Amino acid sequence: MGNLIDYVDWRGDLSFSQVELCEVDSLLLSLLSYVDFEGIVPSHEEGGSITLLGAMREFNKINKGKKLNLGKFIPPELLKIAVRAAKSRRFGGIRLSDYVHDLDAEVGRQFCALTFKFSRDKYFVAFRGTDDTLVGWKESFNMSFMSPIPAQLSAEKYFSEVANTHSGVFYLGGHSKGGNLAVYASAQSEDAVKERIVKIFNHDGPGFDLEFITGDNYQAVREKIVTLVPQSSVVGMLLEHEENYEVIKSNAGGIMQHTAFSWEVMGGSFIHLDSVSEDSRLIDEKMKEWLGGLTVEEREEFIETIFNALASLNATTLTELSAEKLKLIKAWNTLDPKAKSLLLQCVSILIKHNALTIKTTNK
Repeated sequence: MGNLIDYVDWRGDLSFSQVELCEVDSLLLSLLSYVDFEGIVPSHEEGGSITLLGAMREFNKINKGKKLNLGKFIPPELLKIAVRAAKSRRFGGIRLSDYVHDLDAEVGRQFCALTFKFSRDKYFVAFRGTDDTLVGWKESFNMSFMSPIPAQLSAEKYFSEVANTHSGVFYLGGHSKGGNLAVYASAQSEDAVKERIVKIFNHDGPGFDLEFITGDNYQAVREKIVTLVPQSSVVGMLLEHEENYEVIKSNAGGIMQHTAFSWEVMGGSFIHLDSVSEDSRLIDEKMKEWLGGLTVEEREEFIETIFNALASLNATTLTELSAEKLKLIKAWNTLDPKAKSLLLQCVSILIKHNALTIKTTNK
């Protein structure tokens, strides 16, 4: 079956005026937010815009000769897709603007977003998911006890500014944490702005706590939310989802289904399944049971303990950590018995899920 690259090749010659934005376009634009467009795409304060073709040309010029590493969970195929899309009729002329990248270790915020003008008076606001930074991963884990997290507040402010600057209608989306941010920013927007929102795409992003999803703001946009998860989703099943979600067929195994590059495409849509797999339901149940056994205070203490230990290694990214196996062992030895026990329980759930998913996928 096809994938995102095949989709760009197949539909790349058709403009958005010929064929409207679809769920596959949404994933592609959401994933483009992982590309480092710092100094290339104008910020909100600078104003102006640049085409995707122009942005990728500038990106390649800046990074010529460099060995680029997007992180442990962002496959190098992203840049290949970005270049291919930039050369296509459908995506090359899209105008990129309002770029923001805010990484603040002190506040605990990892936030990045940009806006695509893909047709006359039609915009797609894309929020980056969790990147390779430890700041980003800690903030994502903080969702288990904190609401709102700093990135959600940034997303709310960002969309408010963009909506007040650009007239027209909006699609919002993101992958992983970015999908959660898209939903949050939409729900927290003013009523007049909500009316200008067409759809909100959450690509395998976590949900929210019960208080948020039962609130009036969320309920006002619920019918506009399109949540897409792979058949063995882990991240997308975390926390609470009141909206319906669509299940997408993936040809990857285990946690790697989350990267979304393995989501299977046929024509102008993903291949949809009736439900998530049994292993996905099982891990969702086990993870909720594990989290449910901890108080909010215990969750916060556990996460602080783990990331304080990692911080002592003077690493800032997962990539750096993976190269420091001896230091990781040292960090493990600094954890108290309770933290070790909780971490082992969590890892055990993920390993069992990964093994089961790979076994099922390879049948």
